[in-house]
Amino acid sequence: MPQRPYYKVPISSRNNKRNWVGTLARITILLSAGGLVASSAWLIYGLFFNPKAIASLNQLLPPWAQLPSSQEPTQTLTQITAELSRQGKIAGEPLPLEVNANSQPKSVILPVRSQNQIVELRVYRITDVKNLLNQPSREVHYQFITQVDVTGLEESFVVAPLVDPETADTSSNRPLPVTELRRFDNTTPTQGMWFYLWGQRQRGHTITYGQIVHYNPDRSYLSLMLPWTSPTQPQWQQAIAGGSPELVIDQSVDLEPRLQVYQVKSANFIFDPLQLEPVSIAEPALDSRDYQNALLIARSGLWTPAEKWLQFIKQQRQKHQTWSSAAQAQLDFIRLHAEKAQKQANQTWASPSQQVLTLLIDGRWGEALKVFQASPTNTQEIATLLETDNGRIGNRVEVALRVNPNRTEVKAWGALLKGAQESRRSAIAWLKQQPQTTAADVAYIQRFLKRLEGDFSSNKVTPSHPSRFVGTPQKMTKVNPAQWLQIDQRPLQVTEEQTWYQIQLNAYHDGNTWQHAPFKLAPSKTAAQYWQQLGLNSDAEVQIVSWLPGGHQQIDLAVVKAVQLQGSTLKLLAVSDAFPLFDSAARQLALTKTTLQWLQPETITLSDLTQQPQPIEVAEILPKLWQELQRRKPNPQESVPNVEKMLQQLGELPVQLIDLTGDGTIEVIMTISPQEIAAVHNFEHSLVQTQNNNSRSHTIIFSATGKIIYNEFSGASGQTVIAIAALEDDQLPALLVATGKNYTFKSWSPQHQRFK
Repeated sequence: MPQRPYYKVPISSRNNKRNWVGTLARITILLSAGGLVASSAWLIYGLFFNPKAIASLNQLLPPWAQLPSSQEPTQTLTQITAELSRQGKIAGEPLPLEVNANSQPKSVILPVRSQNQIVELRVYRITDVKNLLNQPSREVHYQFITQVDVTGLEESFVVAPLVDPETADTSSNRPLPVTELRRFDNTTPTQGMWFYLWGQRQRGHTITYGQIVHYNPDRSYLSLMLPWTSPTQPQWQQAIAGGSPELVIDQSVDLEPRLQVYQVKSANFIFDPLQLEPVSIAEPALDSRDYQNALLIARSGLWTPAEKWLQFIKQQRQKHQTWSSAAQAQLDFIRLHAEKAQKQANQTWASPSQQVLTLLIDGRWGEALKVFQASPTNTQEIATLLETDNGRIGNRVEVALRVNPNRTEVKAWGALLKGAQESRRSAIAWLKQQPQTTAADVAYIQRFLKRLEGDFSSNKVTPSHPSRFVGTPQKMTKVNPAQWLQIDQRPLQVTEEQTWYQIQLNAYHDGNTWQHAPFKLAPSKTAAQYWQQLGLNSDAEVQIVSWLPGGHQQIDLAVVKAVQLQGSTLKLLAVSDAFPLFDSAARQLALTKTTLQWLQPETITLSDLTQQPQPIEVAEILPKLWQELQRRKPNPQESVPNVEKMLQQLGELPVQLIDLTGDGTIEVIMTISPQEIAAVHNFEHSLVQTQNNNSRSHTIIFSATGKIIYNEFSGASGQTVIAIAALEDDQLPALLVATGKNYTFKSWSPQHQRFK
């Protein structure tokens, strides 16, 4: 049960207390008879300190059980001011509450001051008083309804956002005054009226503070909902998807995004059945290891990586209808922080240390290393930042490596922290203790550590990056060493126990962006330069992926040994100890383990689309699908059947659901085999006689509204979607498309409204 404030009993009501004390017993008996003993206690508590609440209570009771109540005499504002003056108080400016059909106020909230600080809030109803001539009075009259006492907030609470959580707070517990009552100037929840008390404090920074005030007109009840403190004003905004606006309090200080978000929730309190409930990421809303890891890195301050991870989890969970409103609230809470972190990181900062800090807060480890090595001045200033780090950077490094220990750029910053705060020897020792650290990682990071000691002889360190490429493998039985550039000079010998592959690259990532064939590379590069550019010094292992009949994958591992450039064609030579796959019909692809993550959307039937929680225009999809399937039929049917007949004939076709366009809605993917097409149209005999280009599977993709956004039946002839993958740098899933023996990834382009 939320705590509610004490109410001061008006002077004119105190003499009536004894008249209705016995009534309290009647209320208790009445409520206890209904089994509401706890509620009766709360009512007695509220009525004792605010007898005017009887009027509100009478609205809940039947006529025979209503309680007698006395009305406060009406007063003009002049009379109210004079009465307060005799008490040593000052009446503030009344703010309107309820209004009538003519937009005229029916009630007001009046702040009451003492020594320039607000000590009370009173609610008055405006009455229509007439004089002896039965004419409306010229001066507005007010009738007292209720009030609440106001006390200042403790200083330790007010300055909390400015205090380092790792250090002790030396602030006092003295109350700081609130000096203004303000109405929110943006959209607020529709339940009641919302205001906030405001005060200001200087402590190096200007910080504001106060309390959220809510008035429930249904019960004429005024409550102080929530104390707040922030460098800026509190705001209501649509922070969480769906529902009413949320209260957002921005406590960001020194580039560190820190927001509090409160949702309006129901409360078990009869006079004001609302409460402000904070959105928290302390406990995961879903029982999932990946979800827990995403919240873990969010709590460390890596908001953007956490948001991307949760967006991916959401896409997968929605297929199983296991994404909850609580999970959405946590995702949106993290998204708000990520937006602030991204905005800061995208700015140009005059100070290199601020630029690096914003990049690290946003999880842009590689970009931050480029700033570090840009000049000796940058290095020296950033070294000072690292020396004085109180855990803000260190905690992010620790959590990022705990979730993914194979991040060379993150290890570099961990080593730089150790080197700046202790010594290069400590940094190397720490580095070697990290899981999945290679000799290439140590050699690469040592060059950064030398810069901390003033050794800039190597000038800029070429950033290392994970090896990420896609290519077409081909088994080899003979190798001519003279045609290849080797990273070492060991003999390239083909043995019977090994399988050698020549991999022609279709695309590779150079650490900044994807490069696509044909490549424009200098032929004079050394093997070491190719190794650096392709990221092979981080990891030279490559996966040889084969798609077997039925869509199953077989993955063999190989190690890159040499590189070759012929004109604009880049090839790699790799060796595998795995037994070779002799199925010549298998389609093969070469890529590294960090290139992508395969996605496996859940498969349902076309009939099941009508049962999805997210609306999908099946009636728009079916006629277009029918027309495309007619392209595969020897004798196409010109007329399109009705929806029921098409569902009866096509309802068992498989579909997959996933958001490919990033608009928050799911797309419908259908990969239809020749056998399924034949089964639909009953023309197996004709199918055997079709040409080869018609005997392969065809993929067609619809938007949720029924628009065709990808089509292998017509527009994308000659292409075949092999799989769906999540590329590390892309927020959107990509289609792996094969054209003959070549492969390419196609992602949705919002600008061009198609896959590119």
